[in-house]
Amino acid sequence: MSNGTVNRQNVELLSAADLAAIRDGYTKMQGIADNRGYNYLAGIHGVPQFQCPHHKVLFLPWHRAYLYNVEQFLRDQNSAGALPWWDWTSAQSQASGIPKAFADKTDAAGKPNPLLKSHISQPSSRPPLNRDTRRKPHPPSGLPTTADVDDALSRSDFTDFWMKVEDMHDQVHGWVGGDMGIIPTAAFDPIFFSHHCMIDRLWYLWQIKYGQNNIPSNLLGQHLAPFSMTVTDVLDISHLGYEYAVHAGTP
Repeated sequence: MSNGTVNRQNVELLSAADLAAIRDGYTKMQGIADNRGYNYLAGIHGVPQFQCPHHKVLFLPWHRAYLYNVEQFLRDQNSAGALPWWDWTSAQSQASGIPKAFADKTDAAGKPNPLLKSHISQPSSRPPLNRDTRRKPHPPSGLPTTADVDDALSRSDFTDFWMKVEDMHDQVHGWVGGDMGIIPTAAFDPIFFSHHCMIDRLWYLWQIKYGQNNIPSNLLGQHLAPFSMTVTDVLDISHLGYEYAVHAGTP
């Protein structure tokens, strides 16, 4: 943190204390049954609310608003917590796939790792859901590469960039498989938010290169339901109070 700004970090490079804070926040959120809890927040994206726009031009702004709101609830539970990003292009991910922070069965204290899975409780879904999330990851060679990221960041037109990034986004969802592989349950897997932090970070890097407001003007006033935010509200991440840590060797 610096000057009260939330510092989102690469999940592979988190200190033990930072990872513990994130896991503590997730554990507490997963134990809350009301609209501050993980189960409710995950349900905004898919079942039962299905608020997310996919393959639509609001894809990047909407998910930025979503991450921001989820992070506020995370920090309500542990003020040292911040959503980390999962760099699927890293040497570690390209070799072993799911980052250790999400794959470990237990945390450093021997307690269940809340980033491994969460419990889905959605009695109103059809069929009703009452089970833990599941993953079926593919070989690491199926993850996007640095070349894919460079290709996306080379595209100066917002629509071209967004479509390329969403292709990578879809690729990773399918790669993780299981609940992450389908929209209704994707956000119930804790790795969802770190996957989307990587997507949001790529948009941030693209904005640095081509301009913060380099987006069709007719989108600026669009409401990002169910959040009390518009596209204009999410263009500058410094106004949202967070930043992406700069790590050597990351794109």
